[in-house]
Amino acid sequence: MKATKLASVFAVTALAAAVSSTTFAAEAVISGQAGLEYRLLGDTHADAAGAAANNNTWRSKGELNLNVDTGVVAALVEFRENVATIVKATVTQGAVSFGDFDGSISDDAYLKATRVIEGEYGDGSKTDLGVRYDLGSGLVVALEMKTDQDGVGFAADYSVDLGMASLDLSAGTYAGESSAKVKDEVSNYAIGVSVPVGPATFIASYAGGTTTTGTTDTDIGVTTVGVTFAVSDAFTLGIQNSTDLEAAAGTDDNNTEVAAFYTAGDITYYAAALSGDDLKEETRIGAKASF
Repeated sequence: MKATKLASVFAVTALAAAVSSTTFAAEAVISGQAGLEYRLLGDTHADAAGAAANNNTWRSKGELNLNVDTGVVAALVEFRENVATIVKATVTQGAVSFGDFDGSISDDAYLKATRVIEGEYGDGSKTDLGVRYDLGSGLVVALEMKTDQDGVGFAADYSVDLGMASLDLSAGTYAGESSAKVKDEVSNYAIGVSVPVGPATFIASYAGGTTTTGTTDTDIGVTTVGVTFAVSDAFTLGIQNSTDLEAAAGTDDNNTEVAAFYTAGDITYYAAALSGDDLKEETRIGAKASF
């Protein structure tokens, strides 16, 4: 879930409180990425702004992402055009962490291959705030909330290395209400398997459940199958196929993304194309530098 917000009161309060503390054991470590990207949307892409601006043309964007980590406080700030967005802001003390995680652990098992466009279908998760507790041995539990809503949920994620493969199981439930008193609920789960084979890593995952908005219930059933292949230390390929098993009759329910990445020094060049679903079809090329 990629929340578009400047910040939530909860996350900012947590961040400010921790930053004002004088008990940090280490200086803040700042890292990030800066890049330029060109994007071409298909004729009937669902991006409303793109449709209004003629989808069949190239458009560019510049972006700067900053990661700040003190060992206690961690934050991700995204700068795009003239807008700054606090994407994530968390505080960690031992096995406990809290704040704005920009997502739920209920869908952690909904695995993805290395990709750019992220055309996988939605898994139904709604929450972004929470308090998480790492119980060890691959098990994490959490109380979760959604920004600007009255409600609370519970989620858990369990991952285990089976030797030949890694297995991930996650699930959660949330019952909330918007400021307009509209019911907003979800019960979702996911299972994912990751199998390394030489320079390739294969993934397969399924996410299911039910969401409720107002009086409307929507069933969830989505899959991803993909592979990330390290051709060399500098060159990586990613292929992912995504399917919506609950798509309405007559609508596109499947897409495939192919992405390539080449790294030279601190700069990574990439190109990606997604096809098969007219509402998601697009091509991207770009470069980003890490620091």
